[in-house]
Amino acid sequence: MASYKVIFLGLSVIGTEEESRLRSGLQKKFNLPPGKAESLLQRVPIVVKKGVSKEEAERYVKAFEEIGGRVKVEEEPLLNLETTQEHEPRPEPKPSPKPEPDRKPYSGGMVTCPQCGFEQPETDECIKCGIIISKYVQFQEMARSVEGQVREVSKDEYVPWESGEGFVGAFFKTVRDSLFSPTKFFKKISFGEGYWAPLIYALIVGIIGNGCAILWIWLFMAQFLPMDRLPFQYSLSILQMIIPLPFQQAIAIFIGSAIIHLCLMIVRGNTHGYKTTFRAISYSYSGYLFGIIPFIGLIIGGIYTFILTIIGVREGHEISTGKAVLAVLLPAIVIFGLIFIAILVAMMFVGSMGFLGGVRT
Repeated sequence: MASYKVIFLGLSVIGTEEESRLRSGLQKKFNLPPGKAESLLQRVPIVVKKGVSKEEAERYVKAFEEIGGRVKVEEEPLLNLETTQEHEPRPEPKPSPKPEPDRKPYSGGMVTCPQCGFEQPETDECIKCGIIISKYVQFQEMARSVEGQVREVSKDEYVPWESGEGFVGAFFKTVRDSLFSPTKFFKKISFGEGYWAPLIYALIVGIIGNGCAILWIWLFMAQFLPMDRLPFQYSLSILQMIIPLPFQQAIAIFIGSAIIHLCLMIVRGNTHGYKTTFRAISYSYSGYLFGIIPFIGLIIGGIYTFILTIIGVREGHEISTGKAVLAVLLPAIVIFGLIFIAILVAMMFVGSMGFLGGVRT
């Protein structure tokens, strides 16, 4: 049966963010300290697993590609075993050759190539396969320190919404985990890929929560206003508010993610790129489901969505709580600061006008 070896080649895409993501992924998947992960990146190419089946090798390839790494799989050569035939006819005796002059046997050291197994006089470069033996041995020692620590990413490490389960079951699991186990839930968002899945989830929960909140307000107003006597257009006002909700929420998610990601860059909390910020904002929309509760649900949902956004940014980018709070609050701080400055300037302007007018006698 053929066996294979997995060779780690480094980054699949060159870039600062990609390198940071790969380094972080190596620390998580290999349980390596930062120094060892950095050393592993600087010593590529390196064999991280050998003597495995093709299926196991493919699992290694998948695990590396998910964190931005590039690997290749090579089939290991089979040992050439010499075979003899038991009933081979004996050859006719040949005349003995003339005696040759005595040759002195090779008295130097011998070395066996660790890759192809060829035995040769002691040298640092294999005569048969051409590898540099000292470097190969060094790479092998590094590989042995991490060999066997790569594990296949299970479905439990993905957000339920993206785990491939059924629509209804995945939706309710995602709602449950994001609302009641947010710290554990948001640690998984960096494993997922893409923007569509979290965006669609955010639109669904946003329409349900905000749509119910609008409905409760409309029903409350209907108790005090004679809706049947009002113009036909006004009676359709609830539909006019609910129909644009998906487009409004999609725009709010993209713009909000961009603003918060800019604030993360300002506070030096951008460790996993814009995609992680977008995914954190999208899944934090679970908080709006509290809008199902009449009247007070919208307030509770807004506050809890704000809290989930902080937790999502913190766990997704693996930063401190202080940086996460500052990044989420920074837009509000800037807006209130500008309003305060505008009010102060207006008061100074009005005061100066009164001063210039003076008091007439």
